[in-house]
Amino acid sequence: MNQYALIPKIPPALRRLRRHYEIKGDPALVSIIDSAQVYVERCTEYDNWNGGTFGHDVFLFVPENIMDLIDLDQQASVFERLRDDLNKATPEVENEYVHAVYVKISDEMDPQFQASISFTGKPQIIPERTGLWKTNNLRIFLSHRDKHKGVAHRLAEALEPFGISSFVAHDAIKPMREWEKEILNALMTMEVMVVLLTDDFHESEWTNQEIGFALGKGIPIICIKAGTTDPCGFIGSKQALKAPYDDISAAAPKIHRVLINEIGQEGRLKEILIESFISSPNYIETMERLERLTHTADRLTDKEFERIKEGYAGNPQLYSCAGIHNRGNWFKRYLESATGKKLEFNIGEIIELIPSAENKLPF
Repeated sequence: MNQYALIPKIPPALRRLRRHYEIKGDPALVSIIDSAQVYVERCTEYDNWNGGTFGHDVFLFVPENIMDLIDLDQQASVFERLRDDLNKATPEVENEYVHAVYVKISDEMDPQFQASISFTGKPQIIPERTGLWKTNNLRIFLSHRDKHKGVAHRLAEALEPFGISSFVAHDAIKPMREWEKEILNALMTMEVMVVLLTDDFHESEWTNQEIGFALGKGIPIICIKAGTTDPCGFIGSKQALKAPYDDISAAAPKIHRVLINEIGQEGRLKEILIESFISSPNYIETMERLERLTHTADRLTDKEFERIKEGYAGNPQLYSCAGIHNRGNWFKRYLESATGKKLEFNIGEIIELIPSAENKLPF
C-alpha cells in the first residue's frame, strides 16, 4: 500500500486553519473544524505528470446543528474554500494535494464516518452533549476563585439575556459527576474565557491553569477587574474591564460590547438574539429582546431578515405587541434601517414593498 505523505499532515493543517478562521472572525468555519470527525479517501485523482501526482478527498463529519451553519446555496464555495486553504497549509508536500473537501452530517451507519477520527486525534467532545451549556448560546467559561462563586453566578445571570451561556464551576456541575472532568469538558468546549479578577485570583493554581488552558487553545480572554489587582503573567498585556464587586452585573453589557467589537462574535451573537426575539414569550420580553437586538445588529442579511419575517408571522407576542409598533414605529424603522428595504406591516405579516418599474425611471 502506498504511503502518502499528505495524509498525516491533514490534522495539523486543520488546527492551523482553525486558528486562521478564528483570527479572521469566521466562527462558522471554526465550529465546523472543532466538531469535525475527519476521514481521508486516498488517491481519488491521479495524474502521471512529474512522476505521478495524487489527489485525496477529505470528509469532515459534523453534527446536524453544525451543518446548519452552511447555507445550502453557498455550500460549494465553502467546500472549495476549505480545499484551497488545506492546500495552502500543506505546501511542503510534493506530488500530493487535496482534491476535494466535503462536509457531511455525522451518520453512525456510514462506513466513512465509522473510520473517521477527530481532527485532534482525540475523542470528540460535543458541547451539546456535555449538559453544561444552553443550546445555541455563546459558551463562556467564567474563571473565578471558589469563594466568589456567588458573584460569578450573578455575572452569569446578567450575561444570559445577551445569548451567553456561562460555566461557573461547582454551580453548573450536576451532583454525582466528577467535578475535575466536568471542568475539563467546559474548558475543552468553551468559546471565550471571562476572568473574574479578584485580589486573590492569582493565588490559586486552578485559576492560573485555566488561563493557561485558554491561552494554549487560542481562546479569547476578557478580564473583569473586580478588585485592585491588575492582570499579570501572560494576560498582563490585556486591558481589564472595571466593574464594582458589589454590582458585578454592570460588567455584562461591557462584555457584550467587547465580544462584538474586539473578538469578532457579532455574527454569532446576532443569530442568537434573532432567535431569542422571535421566540419571545410575552410583550415585555419582546420589547427587551428587540432592544438587545437593535444594540447588536446594525445590519441584517436577507437570510436574517427572512428569519425575522417567519418568526414574526408565527408569534402573536410579536405582531400584537404595541410596544414595538408604537414609539414612532420602532420595529419598522429598525428593520428598514438594517435592511435598506421599504416595509409595510399587516397583522402577522411583514411585507416588502418592491418599487415598480415606473418609479425607477429617471424622468
